[in-house]
Amino acid sequence: MDIYRSVSEISGRHVCQILISEDDLRSPAAVSSVCAVLDECAGAGVIPIVNGNDVTDMRGSDNDAVAVGIAVASGADKLLLLTDVCGVLEESHGNGAHLPDLPASRIRDIRTVNTGTGRGGMKSKLRAVELAAYNGIESHIANARRPGVIKGCIKDEPVGTRTPPARPRFPADSRWISGVAVSHGSIVINRAAEESISEGASLFASGIKKVEGNFSSGDVIEVLAPSGRLIARGVPKVSATLMSLVRAMQTDEIAIVMTEILGKFQLGNVMSKPGSAAGADGEQLSLRPAGLRPPVVRALDQVGRCRYELTRKLAIEIINLFPAATVEAMLDGRRDEGLRRLRDRYSSLSSDLSFIDRRGLVTF
Repeated sequence: MDIYRSVSEISGRHVCQILISEDDLRSPAAVSSVCAVLDECAGAGVIPIVNGNDVTDMRGSDNDAVAVGIAVASGADKLLLLTDVCGVLEESHGNGAHLPDLPASRIRDIRTVNTGTGRGGMKSKLRAVELAAYNGIESHIANARRPGVIKGCIKDEPVGTRTPPARPRFPADSRWISGVAVSHGSIVINRAAEESISEGASLFASGIKKVEGNFSSGDVIEVLAPSGRLIARGVPKVSATLMSLVRAMQTDEIAIVMTEILGKFQLGNVMSKPGSAAGADGEQLSLRPAGLRPPVVRALDQVGRCRYELTRKLAIEIINLFPAATVEAMLDGRRDEGLRRLRDRYSSLSSDLSFIDRRGLVTF
């Protein structure tokens, strides 16, 4: 900052430092406050220097993610990521050929040469420019030591590797989901679900093929096509753990798995074998219907192996999804009958349970 201030004294401009943590990017209200500070700086002629806050982010800040988040939130026209290489070098061309242009649709397909000494690496920068492109922002990855690199970018000169906008920018109220918040995981959906959400529908469990990451309800995650292409970002209603258990299932199958979790939670994790529950007299009572598909059986076995703390966490998550129906059944003195009725109730309620509601989903 002392170096920046010494330069600013020569130019007659004032500078300030703004530290951004991942928590700031997780909150739409905090992002709004950051944008207000940036607007105030612009109005006062002060140049803001934004940086990730390594003090509060114990794993270290991803400055590329911070950069694209601020660019999207502030409605920037361009994003320039400066490094110590000339741009993106594709591995398939001998020792690596420089790519002057790289469309967003190709980013996840190319293999790059591992160059540069920055902590984030080229992979981090490519994810940042991909997100920027889907938010209507042109990006350049370029060498910081190139004379006039910033002016060249502003003047639309060929600088580094350019990724053009892939679509118009989103309205301000959609930008937190579309590109500001740091992604905490991803899901791969099937072709039918891809077509459905592109038409404005919500995303249901039956359309989810794969779950990656350790996200919680309310985090922002990426939604990928079977090919791996980024097609949307959204806010899930459930955690990665629960979503992994019931992905690709129908409503009656979801109800069976959820009831198994609640049954085990009631017993306080005292069960003799996976997929069973105790009746009122302490006798073991199977709650599994016959003829279940293998994915459902595997999910039930996985529930049976869960430790109590994870079972408790999943049970609370389910209770929050269906509070009235769950509490009514769990207070029933006849435990086995209560769980059977709860399974039927869940089967009905799950038909309307979207794992990502269309209001919390932004498609590209």
